[in-house]
Amino acid sequence: MEMSDTHQQLIAKLAEELGSATAEHLVSRLAEAVAAPNQVEGVLLLLDELAEISQKVACAAIESFPDLQQRGRLSEAVAWLDLGIALAESSGAMGLKYFKESPLVLGLIEPPSIRSLVLKTALELAERDANVTLEFLRVSPEVVTVISPDELGAWLEIGLELTQVDFVVALEYVRQIPAVARVLPLHDARAWATFGLKLISQNSFGKTDYFGTVEFLRTSPLILGDHEDPSVRAKVITVGSLLAERDPGSGIAWLSESPRLLRAVPNEGWRLRILQYGALVAERDADTALAYLRRAPELAGVIGESAEATARFDAWFTAGMEVLAYSVEGARAYFALESQKALTSVEAALSGVPLRQVARTVKLFVQGLCGTDLTIEALLDSLSQENSARATVSQDGRTISLPALLRRYPTTEENTRLYLVMAAHEAGHVEFGTYRLTLESLGDLVVVVRQRYGRVKQAAPETLAALFRLYPHPGLIQDLWMLVEDARVEFLLQREYPGLQRDLQQFAREAVTTRSLTHGLTVKELVVDQLLQLSTAASQSVAIHEAIKGEIAILWPMCQTILAPTATAEEAVRVAHALYVRLEELLAPKGAMILADQTDDTSEELGVGPSASEQTGEDYRPVTNWVYRGAMNPEFIRQHDLPRVSIRDGLRVEDGR
Repeated sequence: MEMSDTHQQLIAKLAEELGSATAEHLVSRLAEAVAAPNQVEGVLLLLDELAEISQKVACAAIESFPDLQQRGRLSEAVAWLDLGIALAESSGAMGLKYFKESPLVLGLIEPPSIRSLVLKTALELAERDANVTLEFLRVSPEVVTVISPDELGAWLEIGLELTQVDFVVALEYVRQIPAVARVLPLHDARAWATFGLKLISQNSFGKTDYFGTVEFLRTSPLILGDHEDPSVRAKVITVGSLLAERDPGSGIAWLSESPRLLRAVPNEGWRLRILQYGALVAERDADTALAYLRRAPELAGVIGESAEATARFDAWFTAGMEVLAYSVEGARAYFALESQKALTSVEAALSGVPLRQVARTVKLFVQGLCGTDLTIEALLDSLSQENSARATVSQDGRTISLPALLRRYPTTEENTRLYLVMAAHEAGHVEFGTYRLTLESLGDLVVVVRQRYGRVKQAAPETLAALFRLYPHPGLIQDLWMLVEDARVEFLLQREYPGLQRDLQQFAREAVTTRSLTHGLTVKELVVDQLLQLSTAASQSVAIHEAIKGEIAILWPMCQTILAPTATAEEAVRVAHALYVRLEELLAPKGAMILADQTDDTSEELGVGPSASEQTGEDYRPVTNWVYRGAMNPEFIRQHDLPRVSIRDGLRVEDGR
């Protein structure tokens, strides 16, 4: 078939750069690809027009034709060249970049209708800004997967508006459209970009510094994605923008911290309330707003979701705003809980008994009980960890740390009584020598454990915790030790101080009667749990699980040997070891798991605190101890004793003196 003059002219033009064979092949493929016969003529006319603008750009377009054909995009040749001409008219360099990059970009876009939309949209953009057009083309394969065709123009319009404010920000905005469109709807995009504009600053040389803005535009979509609620994302942007208006650093700090802070808030409604109030504070002062935003989630998390919770939170916030009306510095201290008024407001919101309110009473109680002057202090971060905060005694025996707030019971009297029992229990560990024990007296036991479990080649343990790690299940032996030692201390406390007996037994009785086996427990876990209940039940009966009645009948009498006036901390470790070994022997024939009865029952475990030890071992999970018992630390018991407080005959002396 004889070729038309148009085809021959186009072949001749292409052959100048590509050679005759390639040119003929391309024109043949072009004629097959295009729908209308006059499009071949259109390609020739557009190449001539492009050559008039820039011969160099025209050559680049011709050199890109094989790539366009290889990617199956010759059908878009006319629209492709038309857009290239528009860009070349703006800048020859822009035209060269376009023809070099565009075949790959078009090759990534499907279906043909979307490719046509991209080229049409880009041509309209090119009439207003060539740089924005080129950036759009580069991200268009990803943009069209996350933005609907009817919203595409509106997203790009924001970029064009930004060129009137700051060109650098406008281009970066366009580059990040795919990322931000995944986490924010169109109506929030302008606020997001405005936030970024507020982060522009001046460097030490007086030049514009875009570092904060560019980092924000690039990283904020990922941070916002950490917020599950779309409405919360929008509020995070609003608050951050208000902060950045006063201090860019505060805006960046808030954005980076917001996922962690808001994750602790119970629900979306509370998050929106916190953010709404945060915006009010941010309008006044950035540092005060940051202090509020860092503290409010913690407070909301601990006051719960009761009907009174909102009123309590509002009262705390209102008091802070009243302080802000008179003093910015005072408000910063208030929301950071560094002022007396703030502490009072928080305590009122939490409706519990704060330690500082009863600290003197507790201190005098312990002093009267043991005849020594121990320091009473609040556990760090116990407001945010109310349910897991455990009383502790320091290694030197001089300080007892208690939760900053107790609201386990509905009355002040009951919560105060719990503070006293907690403090008495920890003082008992000091008085009855829990931490005066040294590994020197357990030398024979260390040898037995190393030989029994094949640890002879390992270094000799320096602490009791290290000794426990020689066992196959360190968590199990630690739980057994804590169970036995706590039982010994409580037995001696009740014997030496009969006035404590009623309170200790009452807390234990409440714990035992509210305990329910609602989860699947391994046999080891079930045995330890039942021994724990028996060790604190006093005269109260305890229901023994049918599956382990035989084991408990053997193990419980072994535990009872520690309930003697002469029992020592050393004996407690030896009894725990004996229990561990006997438990291994008894459970060897048993399966690994027994499901507890009444798996559908639910009951609040009032007496249950956090885990008695860290989870270690594949088939043993630590059993929870009673809340009034503190956290024991086997790391405090070392090879050689350290000077610490000893309480004897009402006098305070140093060991070894």
